[in-house]
Amino acid sequence: MLRKAIYALLSVMFAMAAFDSVQAQGGTERLTIDVKPSMKALDLIRQLRSKNLIPSGGSRQLSVPRTVINVRNEGFWYFPIGRGTSLRDYVLHFEMRGQELPGKTNGCGMAFRIVSKDDFSYVMLTRDRRIVLVQRDRGENIVEFDKVIDELEGFDATNYELDSSQLHLITIIAYGNELTLFLNGVEITRETTARSVRGRFATMLFNQEGNRSNTECRYSNIFAWSLQ
Repeated sequence: MLRKAIYALLSVMFAMAAFDSVQAQGGTERLTIDVKPSMKALDLIRQLRSKNLIPSGGSRQLSVPRTVINVRNEGFWYFPIGRGTSLRDYVLHFEMRGQELPGKTNGCGMAFRIVSKDDFSYVMLTRDRRIVLVQRDRGENIVEFDKVIDELEGFDATNYELDSSQLHLITIIAYGNELTLFLNGVEITRETTARSVRGRFATMLFNQEGNRSNTECRYSNIFAWSLQ
């Protein structure tokens, strides 16, 4: 339902100085970074450079201290940020809280590399404990990661909730044909079938069908560091 709503509306509207690792089941490991609320962009960039996950150079091209999405109507909503800033390869970081999510499948997230109604990427957390990373390329999904957080090996979801009590820190490396996603400093996935395109940014909210209660997502410390 979530993906269908996103596609439909877009069609209409047109950590530490070095990395540690988390031991996962089966002997695999997840990279971790030291992320903190209100962290500075350069502190994160230096960490990612230290393990050659991103090249040297670049600069911060997007900075939004805070913003809020607040709706009562059902469906998917997105709100452009950055005054039309359009980037190709970069590190995107933001802090996000599900302030009011009365519906079971309600979610908060961020869209990026937005080119057109059929060419965009997004990351989203939902109240029913899913994490989604998608790139839609000229009408087809070339990246489609959709997992229940509790089922992720190597990620401790014991105290995880998408609600007003928890601030979630999300980091995305969009570089060439790779999208690497970190949630609260833990690498969740590295997708290698992406396409590097120049696009815009928007915050996102999904309000499930039938829910007319107030639905609100809050964002802070949004920044994008261009890698070009």
